[in-house]
Amino acid sequence: MGSGFFGIGGWELVVLLIVFLVIVGPQRLPDLTRQLVSWVRQARRWVEDSRATVEDEMGIAIDDLRKYDPRQYDPRRIIREAWGDTDPSELLPDKDSLSVAAGTGAAAGSKKSARGGKSRKRDEGPERAPYDPEAT
Repeated sequence: MGSGFFGIGGWELVVLLIVFLVIVGPQRLPDLTRQLVSWVRQARRWVEDSRATVEDEMGIAIDDLRKYDPRQYDPRRIIREAWGDTDPSELLPDKDSLSVAAGTGAAAGSKKSARGGKSRKRDEGPERAPYDPEAT
């Protein structure tokens, strides 16, 4: 089966054109061609007039509307542009320092008893924002 226009393939289209030329004949072909050309010109004029009407009533060019297309906002691209030249790996802690910190966590428990119950304060990350009931 063809996957072209209305499921018609290339060879099927050629056969249909030959049948059309045989039925129409060479006498009426120039008139039909002129009529087809006039229909195409009318369609183009109608599209241009419609475009002008839309631009006049909206006050903005249709080409300018493309910049408001939501499909252009790819979150990955926006984040990459926001990071700029900064490499995210520079901002993240090293794996080695994480494994050393994890390894010292168990050792800190044993040192805690050796020091008499005192240990270093563990970094718990950023402080949580205060709850605001009016904001929710």
